[in-house]
Amino acid sequence: MSDLKNKPIPREVVVEDLSPEEIEHITQTVFIAPESQPADLLFIFGTSTLDNEVLEFVARDYQQGRFPKVLVTGLSGRLYSETGKPVAHIMRDELIARGVPSEVILVQDKSTNTLEDVAFSLDVLEKHDISPESIAFLCKAHHSGRCLRTLRKFFPSQILSPITYLAAYDGVEVSKEDWYQHEVSRGRVYGEYLRIIAYSKRGDIAHL
Repeated sequence: MSDLKNKPIPREVVVEDLSPEEIEHITQTVFIAPESQPADLLFIFGTSTLDNEVLEFVARDYQQGRFPKVLVTGLSGRLYSETGKPVAHIMRDELIARGVPSEVILVQDKSTNTLEDVAFSLDVLEKHDISPESIAFLCKAHHSGRCLRTLRKFFPSQILSPITYLAAYDGVEVSKEDWYQHEVSRGRVYGEYLRIIAYSKRGDIAHL
C-alpha cells in the first residue's frame, strides 16, 4: 500500500495491486456491519445523492416507531450546487413528503464535511434538549467506518448503530463483498481507508 502523504485525499485514489491480507484489512477498516435496532435518534449524514429507496426505508422505519427523532445534516454538495438548497433541507422535505412529521425532524444545515456534520449537530441537539443514549446513523456502506469513528469522537459512551446503503459510481456499486474487483470502487474504498488513517492520526475521529 502507498505511503500516506500530507495532501488532500481525492474521492478516488489510484490503487496499486493489493494482497488478500491488505484487502481484508481495508475491508474491516472501511465497512461496518449494519445493525437493525431502535434508537433515540436517527442521524443522517450529508450526501451528494438521494436515493428514493433509502428515503422510503427511513420513512417506513420512523412509522414503525424505530426512532422518535431524525436529524438531517449538510449544506453543500452536488445537490446544493444544482438547487441552491442545503442538502439537509432537501432531505427534510423529501422525508416530510413521505409521511415523516416535520416536528420530529431536526435540521443542521451548515456542515460541509463529515466531521462538521457531527460537530455542528451538537448545538442543534442541545437547543432541543436532546441527549440521546442510542444513535442510529444512516450513510453509504463504504463511508460507514469513518462515520462511526466520527460519531464516536463526540459520543464516547452512546450506543451507535449503522444503517447503510450501497452507493454506485459509473454503474458500479461499492459493496463490502467485491469492492476490490472494480477500478472505481477500489479507488473509492481506498480513498476512505486513507482518510480514516489520516484523520485518526490528526485526532479528528476516534480510534477503534
